[in-house]
Amino acid sequence: MMKNYHPNNMEELCRDLSQLTPESKIISGGTDLIIRLHSGAVKPDALLYMGGVKECRTVEEKEDYIEIGAACTMTQLEKCPLLRPELGAIPDATGDVGSPQIRNNGTIGGNIANASPAGDTLPVLWMLEAQVVIASPAGLRAAPIHEVVLGPGRTSLGHQEAIVAFRVKKGAGCTAFVKLGFRGKVTISRIGLAVRLDQDDQGVVRSARIIAGAISLTPVEVTAAEEALVGKALTHETVAAAGKALSDLIMKITPEKFDRDYKVWAAKGVMEDVLAKFH
Repeated sequence: MMKNYHPNNMEELCRDLSQLTPESKIISGGTDLIIRLHSGAVKPDALLYMGGVKECRTVEEKEDYIEIGAACTMTQLEKCPLLRPELGAIPDATGDVGSPQIRNNGTIGGNIANASPAGDTLPVLWMLEAQVVIASPAGLRAAPIHEVVLGPGRTSLGHQEAIVAFRVKKGAGCTAFVKLGFRGKVTISRIGLAVRLDQDDQGVVRSARIIAGAISLTPVEVTAAEEALVGKALTHETVAAAGKALSDLIMKITPEKFDRDYKVWAAKGVMEDVLAKFH
């Protein structure tokens, strides 16, 4: 018989994690796991539900960072006033995940723990250089997101560890995200582009950070596009140069079988769309 754990606070969570085995699963929104359970693709010996832990369902402003609970739903984050405009890329991304039903249940922690290359929030948290807060029977620890997400479906988490929060630093500038998906269906990202720009009063870019998702196994920094923007205003020529830099990167690193040629063509439009949010 499958065991069930329903911790109500962080202390109980750390205690219950000690009971899990490599066959156990952690569930929050369940938008992916429930499908796998019903199909018989996974047959865990235990389920631990994260949604009862209050600390995992809140967004809190600290002195120099924002802490986002891993069990916060996509809908909750889409509407969270604390995240705009500086962290607007998070509402941009969470507001475009799947369908309303999925957004009402799916969580940011699950999106990261699934480690899909097409995960909408991966490039955003990569761009924000988020720290991932991880619970275990030994307590809490934090690790950079690039050390947690290792590749498709792969993380560095042990079977008795759970993501409980993300910490993103406050900083100069604003952020935005745009996704290119499939028309006519619940969209899965074909390119996800997360951007942070710091601009002066004349609109000249002082610093830029651009991360692309769904073009490689993990999100990738588009340094040539950043260099094309810094020291310049967002003119048609500047935006076009940044778009070309993204297209060139996709041609270089994306396997042809993963819609490479289409992504090369579409990348310039995605760059235009995301940078238009900064005008």
